[in-house]
Amino acid sequence: MLKYYLLLVDGIVAPGICLSGDIPAGAVECTQEQYEGCGSAYTLENGAVVAYTPPALVIPLKDQATTALASARTYVNNTYTMLNEATPDAWVTYLKALMAIASGTDTTSTALPTEPAT
Repeated sequence: MLKYYLLLVDGIVAPGICLSGDIPAGAVECTQEQYEGCGSAYTLENGAVVAYTPPALVIPLKDQATTALASARTYVNNTYTMLNEATPDAWVTYLKALMAIASGTDTTSTALPTEPAT
């Protein structure tokens, strides 16, 4: 009799198929769907098969600021500097805030400043 199972091996959940009917010690019997989704849709938790939710990707604020700063600089250069126009104060303030976060000078902010209206 064919049985599907999941087994924790050295901290990694591994899928397995047993043809003899007896699954290995420590293995948890599962459905074919759970077997096929091992690692992407299902995992083991406290000896039971559960839906797998990957950890949320957290991008550090400093990295977010660096990316936003590059984009804002490009916008300001193309919209104002290249046309020999004065940069609005709101954009200067925004750029300085991003520079402070990106450089590590500002360590108290928990979110990026709001981009000025264009």
